[in-house]
Amino acid sequence: MSKAPPRLEPLAGCPLCGGPGGASLLPAEAGVGVVRCGDCGLVHATGQYAAEFLSEDFYAGRAGPASTDTAARPGAARKRRNVALYDRLSGGKIGRPRPGARALDLGCNTGLLLDVLRELGYRTEGIERSPAGERALAAGHTVHALDIETHELGLPRYDLITLTHVLEHLRRPVAGLVWIRRHLAAGGVAVVEVPNWGDRMRPLWGRRYRPLELGDHVSFFERSSLQAAAERAGLTVLQMWSAPQAGTLVIPSLLTAMDLALSLRASLRGRGGTGDLAANHPVVTGVAAPRAVSGNLAGRLRRSLTPAVLATLDGLDPALEAMFGPECRWGANLVAILAAGRA
Repeated sequence: MSKAPPRLEPLAGCPLCGGPGGASLLPAEAGVGVVRCGDCGLVHATGQYAAEFLSEDFYAGRAGPASTDTAARPGAARKRRNVALYDRLSGGKIGRPRPGARALDLGCNTGLLLDVLRELGYRTEGIERSPAGERALAAGHTVHALDIETHELGLPRYDLITLTHVLEHLRRPVAGLVWIRRHLAAGGVAVVEVPNWGDRMRPLWGRRYRPLELGDHVSFFERSSLQAAAERAGLTVLQMWSAPQAGTLVIPSLLTAMDLALSLRASLRGRGGTGDLAANHPVVTGVAAPRAVSGNLAGRLRRSLTPAVLATLDGLDPALEAMFGPECRWGANLVAILAAGRA
């Protein structure tokens, strides 16, 4: 018996400025298109799946098994590499915290990034509304369940706030950034990382390109629109970075190819009887695979790539950055280092 298609909720206007409509960049398919706002220039989707669908399908089985050895948890090495990049971009403001410094990771999932920040000496807290937060809690981090677009909950100020691959999901991204500004300690910094609309690999795959996650992601940032969002929230951009990285050149395309294979299998087998979410939600074919499928595929792919392969890909990154420079406007990820610009 097939599941009902997910309910789509249209966006009334631009998530950044509220402007109506915009120039179409990707035509609507299964109810979701991509437009560029005519007022502020933000690229954004015209709709998003209902919250209950995203939480049920993304978080089902996402947390994975608990582990008491946080240093050996899968993905820990890549998180350390990410933190080293953030520290470099911040001019060393992140890697050597003062005694008692607090770090908060928004959308902390199972707490991998918090594990690394704790290794550096931070008192670590996370915000996570999904069951994945139970893993972060079990790993010894303080975890809060709240919506940064609407809630305060009287939390303290933090020396470091990280928001990695979360801002693109928010319908009110400026409200999320205002929350960050209000909770930054004097001299504190925030790290915001988002998929980069300017990535050169995106046009090769069109609307199927995995980092788009149409139906889930709302905003697709470029340097100019991320800068504008930060400034609207009263934040100062200290550094903006994107560069081609070997891993992010290869893995998203492999995931996209796997999505296409799943769609083909679903179409060959028909809508019922496979037990696959991709088959049971045919409306999302060509928009975004349900996020449980996305997460499972990503995990399966990363497990199939040996640590040696991943290390080899990562080892190419310094050469790529040296070749294209830190001001390169393409690359799968866009990172901004932010500070509170006004009280």
